[in-house]
Amino acid sequence: MRTRKLAGNYVLIQSAAAFYQEAWQVSFADIAPRFVRHSRYPGYQGLVKLDEKSHMVGLVYGYTSRPGQYYHDLLRPALQENGKSDWLDDCFELVELVVAPSVRGSGIGTALLNQLLTAAPNKTAVLTTRENNIRAIQFYERNGWELLKDSFYPNEKAYRIYGKKLI
Repeated sequence: MRTRKLAGNYVLIQSAAAFYQEAWQVSFADIAPRFVRHSRYPGYQGLVKLDEKSHMVGLVYGYTSRPGQYYHDLLRPALQENGKSDWLDDCFELVELVVAPSVRGSGIGTALLNQLLTAAPNKTAVLTTRENNIRAIQFYERNGWELLKDSFYPNEKAYRIYGKKLI
């Protein structure tokens, strides 16, 4: 298996968006434009893992969280409630981590996550995951993420906010 960087590779970013749609069985028309838009954000880092046949089996990306960005502006008031808004002061926002269902549990997600976060120059990282996504919650906690807030509602579904100190 090999890892490729997404930054600056429009074709690979488009392929990553298609991989995301297939892995999650979603057909949102805005996925590819969102992936491309995010790739232009400051501090953007993105990686994909390809198998021996060059099929994508893993994807991870994020960027520096800044005021004015949609999710940053949702997270700040939620974290202020817990006195933890300082987590966003110099923060890498982990946006997506997806591993193909056929290879989950093989270490691909951990390897991609560690490689991505090692390259992030920020002091902290944050992410959100659905409150009922037990596998993801266990994965992040096993990888050293701490719960910053539960029962976060950016829409009608409950999420958890996790953070990790990088420096």
